[in-house]
Amino acid sequence: GPVIAFSLWEPSRVKVLKGEKNLRVYAKTENSLRKWCSECGGHVMTEHPSMGLIDVYSAVFKDLDFKPSVHVFYGEKVISMKDGLPKMNDLPSDMGGTGETLAE
Repeated sequence: GPVIAFSLWEPSRVKVLKGEKNLRVYAKTENSLRKWCSECGGHVMTEHPSMGLIDVYSAVFKDLDFKPSVHVFYGEKVISMKDGLPKMNDLPSDMGGTGETLAE
């Protein structure tokens, strides 16, 4: 499985500047609305209505100075990441997860 870096944003702070007509939605669950580009097939973002957040794939940004702060769903990892960042079994408790951390 791939390692995907994303950044979390309040919906009011997310605006598609180009190609919005090409976005398609796949609702894996009612709390996970994945948006992808119908032109290139690339992942763009996932809306999480129950959390009031949108995760935008960091590779979408040209100039985002991305500095990861946590690994989520590390309990389902395929690749170990030895980087000193917290490893959450699922999600932080304030995002609806257990808040349980795992060892590197």
